[in-house]
Amino acid sequence: MSAQGQGAVPGRLRSIPARWWVLAVAVVLTSVLAGLYAAAPAPPRTLVLLVPDSAALQQPVAQAWIDAAREEGLPLETMTDDAFMRYSGNRDSIAGVILPDIVHKVASELLISQLHSYVKTGGRLMIAYDAAVLDTHTGGYSAGQSRLSRLAGVRYAMYDDLRDLTIGSGPVYGNHDTEKELGMQPGKLDFKYSSVPGMGEMTTYGYVKLQHSYFRTGTRYGARTVMATQQGDVVVGRNQYGDGEVLLVNLPLGYLKTRTDGYMLHRMLWHFAVDVAQLPRLAPVPRGEGGLVLNLHIDSNAAQAPLLQLEQWDWFKTGPFSMHVTAGPDTYEPGDKLGMDLDHNPVMQEFLHRQAALGHEVGNHGGWNHDIFGGLATETNRADYEPWLDANNRSVAQAVGKPVRAYSAPEGNQPVWSTKWLERNGFKAYYFTGDTGLGPTRSYYEGKRPEGSLWAFPVSNYLKIATFEELEDPKRARTFTGDDIGGFLIKLSNYVADQRVARLFYFHPPAAPRYTAVMEGLMGEAKRLAAQGRFRWYTMERLADFMSRREQAQWSVVRESRKLTLRAESTQSMQELSWIFPAAAISAVEVRKGKAEARRQGNEWVVTAGDTRELVVVLR
Repeated sequence: MSAQGQGAVPGRLRSIPARWWVLAVAVVLTSVLAGLYAAAPAPPRTLVLLVPDSAALQQPVAQAWIDAAREEGLPLETMTDDAFMRYSGNRDSIAGVILPDIVHKVASELLISQLHSYVKTGGRLMIAYDAAVLDTHTGGYSAGQSRLSRLAGVRYAMYDDLRDLTIGSGPVYGNHDTEKELGMQPGKLDFKYSSVPGMGEMTTYGYVKLQHSYFRTGTRYGARTVMATQQGDVVVGRNQYGDGEVLLVNLPLGYLKTRTDGYMLHRMLWHFAVDVAQLPRLAPVPRGEGGLVLNLHIDSNAAQAPLLQLEQWDWFKTGPFSMHVTAGPDTYEPGDKLGMDLDHNPVMQEFLHRQAALGHEVGNHGGWNHDIFGGLATETNRADYEPWLDANNRSVAQAVGKPVRAYSAPEGNQPVWSTKWLERNGFKAYYFTGDTGLGPTRSYYEGKRPEGSLWAFPVSNYLKIATFEELEDPKRARTFTGDDIGGFLIKLSNYVADQRVARLFYFHPPAAPRYTAVMEGLMGEAKRLAAQGRFRWYTMERLADFMSRREQAQWSVVRESRKLTLRAESTQSMQELSWIFPAAAISAVEVRKGKAEARRQGNEWVVTAGDTRELVVVLR
């Protein structure tokens, strides 16, 4: 019997050198860890919004980025600088990193180094405006240029050279290739009256010149310009760096969204996620079928005859549309008797009741007497004009026999107290003249995130105008023709179908007889697209209900080997929620749990949930 103790090493192993023992243990531990890593579930692929610390998430601009991603249906998680630098997981799950404006002005040298390494080894980075332009040690601009200039492929934030001229302000331009590459909405770039020949000037509703702040730029290190200023400063640029790619957007995107100009944040975030990172998305429309909200503003009794004429032409047998009524007796001044006077107008009462029965939405167009409310209601006279909202609401609801849930403000005049009134009275949606070019959104006001559950429906601008009557406004120095806006509506119809989004266009019924060819063209194109299963008419209430239900869904997509797995769950039915996947690497779709259908349309797969609260779908 050996005298060796219980823990002694057998004699035949004593001759093995200690270093070989260390190596053997290391190999075993590596194998164990590899097995554990292989067995662990893969993390979902997502964009990462990089913030300096958790406190930054309380800033409105950070929340604006998060809200934009949610509304566009894009997977996005937040991560602090420290967590990113310490991250030891599979970075393949990080589809792209975003450095937001305003909240991430300061960055350490270590973070800058990590970002260079991340992109060089194949990562994707989006830089917004002033992200990381300040040094942690001095609190001022980095010497010479932004430390991200080499990544972005162009010199910018050149404070040492330019001092007070470091930041410029003015219009932004793109060409027709820009429209296609970025998926710009028709009517956003003005090629007709641009100050730069051959380039389209960025526009919005109601502004003669849309001015943006941007950093002046200098020498390029390979950046490809997508949008620029008149002086040639790079506003949107793409650059290959090592095995990775960088998208520079030289605009204060998040800040602009907090000031009711969210279009470029939404568009550039969508472009980075879908076009650059090739991520799936949750469509903001039922079944992924794009469409229009046609919003009729019925201001006065001048609308009665045109409405009845449109009804005789069977115009209201299509749709549904959103018809919003100003119900009081006056329009321009007290006692003029030019209002609809709905309480004493049986013809219009019966008309609205018929339209509601056909499925059209009948809503409120503000406050009882159109131009009086639109011109005089302010933040300081709530006591005078809030009763007009009550009166209009009562009158319209009585005419259609059910509560009213959608609203449009006369002349776009919507004091804060009127929005709060909408919340208290159970409204779901309102027409909005800010954030033009977006679909349903939670619009910020004076830098603050909105409270409550209301959805804003921004108008879709055609350059600087948004409806027919503005074609005839003698105050405008430049005029557009019916053919111009007719062509815009055809392009907009195709845009919403192609992008699988919804947009709002509004008009006043008295203009319809003067633009019958335009309206017939729109209806014909909508019918053609609908026959392809790519277009629907929506009402504001219908989409608001859908968007509120959609935001309850929690979902992720995991990539493992050659397959993608979609997992989604909600406390409500996910009926008609649709996820869009690039079709290039997918040949088959299998529903593992819940109810769903899949269809291929062009270069995309559309996975649409049935009446289910949990869903697992595998795409190979």
